[in-house]
Amino acid sequence: MRRPARPLQIRSVRLRKRGGVYQAEDLQRSRRYWREPYRFMLAVPWPGFLLSIAASYLVLNLIFAGLVSLDLQAIGGIPEGRRATALDAFFFSVQTLGSIGYGVLHPTGLWLNLVVTVEALFGLLFIAITTGLAFARFSRSRVRLRFSRVATIEPWQGIPTLTFRVANVRQNSLVDGRIRVSLALDEPDPDGEPGSMMRRVLNLPLVRDQSITFQLMWTVMHRIDADSPLHGLSLEQLTSRHAEILVAFQGIDEILLSPVHFRCSYGPADLRPQARFQDVVRSDGPDSLCLDFSRFDATEPVDPQQTTQR
Repeated sequence: MRRPARPLQIRSVRLRKRGGVYQAEDLQRSRRYWREPYRFMLAVPWPGFLLSIAASYLVLNLIFAGLVSLDLQAIGGIPEGRRATALDAFFFSVQTLGSIGYGVLHPTGLWLNLVVTVEALFGLLFIAITTGLAFARFSRSRVRLRFSRVATIEPWQGIPTLTFRVANVRQNSLVDGRIRVSLALDEPDPDGEPGSMMRRVLNLPLVRDQSITFQLMWTVMHRIDADSPLHGLSLEQLTSRHAEILVAFQGIDEILLSPVHFRCSYGPADLRPQARFQDVVRSDGPDSLCLDFSRFDATEPVDPQQTTQR
């Protein structure tokens, strides 16, 4: 009879309010993955990755140097008149682990030959693992997206429209780009105790949620009409219900043919209900236009009468 699997332990998570929205602390920190070495080595920055590889290489050599030191007399190739030292054992381990084979230092005893056999196996594994990790890091797409710091509620075709911008920082081509937007907010739990709340996530349909190719900038819009979950909600109501607008982007890097994923969120403090984004397009000549990304986050006020819901 198969024994039941041991339940996985889930650590407690502290939530802190930022901009009126509760957010979990340190969920994206690379140090969270120390129990998952592969994820840690992919999440840690390059300096940390190289230091980790160097530290592992040094520790591995020190361990085998300690085993070699149990029989220093078995190290062949030591000049006559001098006894092998711990430093010789360390450099012997380095040559063995890296399969350098200078032909100077060599094992002569049974113990040392056994140590060399085991270390040669660890050397193969170390090279294979570090090569795979380095390739995995280099093969990841270097696409970077930037979302506007704020989202506006501006009139579009006479209807208030939630609007924010997304820019392709490196301006490399992404194909089949898709954006999904949801509204998360608290609402009373009908099946719970009096006063208890539940978190609900509602889909916000977009005017255009797909782009065949995305290379420069994308203005994302959601119309706040009678069918919108945002319809009739004031900024104060969104704040009291800890509302959060969740944004998820996915696409494919045209060069590497690898998937690209980005996400961001906007809280009530990030919304500008009576503002519109400034135009980033300017004319540089009769046949030339320029996208001025210095105004990417800039907004300007609009007539409040234009943003009145219908």
